[in-house]
Amino acid sequence: MEFAELSKSACLYWPKELAEEALSVSLISPLIETQEEFLSILKISSHTPTSWVDAIKLCDAISPNLFLKHLMVLSDVGGERLQRYSKDIKRIFPDGKMVFETNGKEHSYEFKSKRSWNTKNLNVEKSLLLKNIDDFSDEMMDVCMLILWAANTINNTALPKEMIDNCIIGNMIGNKEEITKFVRERYIMVSRQTGGSTANDLGHICEKYIKEKLEEKVHSYISLDGHTIEGITHNDKDLTTFDLVAKNTKTKKSIGIEVSFQVTTNSTIERKAGLAKSRKDLLNSAGHKVAYVIDGSGNFQRANAIRSIISHSDMTVNFSDNGINELAGFICETLK
Repeated sequence: MEFAELSKSACLYWPKELAEEALSVSLISPLIETQEEFLSILKISSHTPTSWVDAIKLCDAISPNLFLKHLMVLSDVGGERLQRYSKDIKRIFPDGKMVFETNGKEHSYEFKSKRSWNTKNLNVEKSLLLKNIDDFSDEMMDVCMLILWAANTINNTALPKEMIDNCIIGNMIGNKEEITKFVRERYIMVSRQTGGSTANDLGHICEKYIKEKLEEKVHSYISLDGHTIEGITHNDKDLTTFDLVAKNTKTKKSIGIEVSFQVTTNSTIERKAGLAKSRKDLLNSAGHKVAYVIDGSGNFQRANAIRSIISHSDMTVNFSDNGINELAGFICETLK
């Protein structure tokens, strides 16, 4: 595929099947997957302080609990802190009401919670995030309003400084450029904080996903179990490793396959691009091929890197069904 075709048919955000498996590794993946929908809700919800509730009802991609989890992550207000807030709420707001100002108008919100603000009661536990919660409970609504508008409260000397500093998202609702910049930067930072082993685990999940899809489509004499190819080395010592290797078990002819799905941009795709030419030259000289499976909005922000990979590969596809089918056909034809 050429770059334009590759990007046009790409998934860009986690396919649901892949997102559900990734959820067992990282809470960040379903948030990344629904980032655009979350932004859309905030961009159009400036009419009243609760306009976002109606917007969520019209959005199939984001449930109330997933919206709340977005707010918690972006404002850096976690479960432990919220439990502490729920215990202190009567001290902070003695009459049970939060009086705040937005767009030059004064508003009042009355807290209705009867239970603690723990992750289970808020429906933001890992096991609950992908379940479709139909509506906001009193606890969920209270926490959303607090995170959105606490920094805008007036005449309240009991408000903790951390609320003033963190509960600021409401001020950006309706300001498309400001809210987009804030959300993008926060999720890049959060993704880096949850990097390391989590990034590696998510990488393995992507490889497993592609492997399982290909195994359903290629001939029985083609193996997808290894990560090295006999005789292929860059340093005359260690065999070069690939994310996947498709091998004809009879002829030993092989295809090294590299897999990358990045929703937030990072240097991984640049590293793969830097190695692409030498890998193709090495493999082709020994009668083998190299292929790439690339997707994710973060990767496509690095257009030059992807174009370099396309130029120095025998086949480049994305995570779409058509892309995987095309790769399976290439494997069967090359290794027949």
